[in-house]
Amino acid sequence: MGKVMGKERRKPQTLTVEQFEVFRTRLDERGNVPPPQPESYMMGEIVRGVYPQLKKLRENGYTLKMLVRVFEENDVTITIHALSTYLKNLALPREHAPVKVASKGVVGSPTVEVRRGQFQMKPDVTL
Repeated sequence: MGKVMGKERRKPQTLTVEQFEVFRTRLDERGNVPPPQPESYMMGEIVRGVYPQLKKLRENGYTLKMLVRVFEENDVTITIHALSTYLKNLALPREHAPVKVASKGVVGSPTVEVRRGQFQMKPDVTL
């Protein structure tokens, strides 16, 4: 006979009582050990990790330019604009943090050319 087309149903996995207890014990043991530290950090993680210290330096009068210099002295390259953006976003409470919105595409011009060199406003264009 022909082969049955499609996916095979996956058999649900089961554990014996003994296997379950071993699994639970291992999870309990892991709960007492801190997670492994990453080998490297991205810039957002770096700024977030030292935010309390940066905030204190800003309160003590450090400018963004001075903070960028402190980063550079520690072999970390960041622009003033990037640092400013990170600090601003970290200072906002979570509920007020900026939300990334998906782009709706290119919005056309709100004007229409009537005659060569003459333009007229389009009626209410939705943005």
